[in-house]
Amino acid sequence: MKHPAHRTLFLWWLLAGLISLLTGCPTSSEWDRQWEQVHANITRGQFQEAKDLLHGLLPSVREHGPTDERYALVIFQLGEVARLEGEESLAEAYYWEALPLLAQSLGAEHLRMADPLAALASLYQQKNQLEMARPLLKRALALREKSWGLSDPQLLSTLQNYHALLLAGDHQKEATEIAGRINRILKRSS
Repeated sequence: MKHPAHRTLFLWWLLAGLISLLTGCPTSSEWDRQWEQVHANITRGQFQEAKDLLHGLLPSVREHGPTDERYALVIFQLGEVARLEGEESLAEAYYWEALPLLAQSLGAEHLRMADPLAALASLYQQKNQLEMARPLLKRALALREKSWGLSDPQLLSTLQNYHALLLAGDHQKEATEIAGRINRILKRSS
């Protein structure tokens, strides 16, 4: 560690570790382990265990404020668990809470913004509130298009959901345009 740059880097890492230890915020590897456990519990249908882990993470990430992406991710994941448990109103509240947190931490144009937007659209579509759902899903689609391109096969699910929403809401002209895009992507990817 004779080079001053190496010493400075080492001191920054040491300081970051001490701050993490003193503030109680899980280290990156601890966060990753707990986050993987949350997803494993959800996959196994162990929603209460997932909620317990998420609520355990919440105080430490909340301390870092709305610019910490992990805070937004925990809130969004609580929404996902609530949705899976059939608690649509609670899920809706969590999704709405996650949106500004994601915008503050990642930026309003970040791809991750699309997830709560699409989830909210899905909830509103289930409640037959199509005019609430349509702009949310359209925005989610725009964010995904911006990240993936206009003809990426990853868009198919969002495009198909948007198409169904347009048909249900009697927006035939736009539904026809979206159907054409779906068909073109399917032809290219087969």
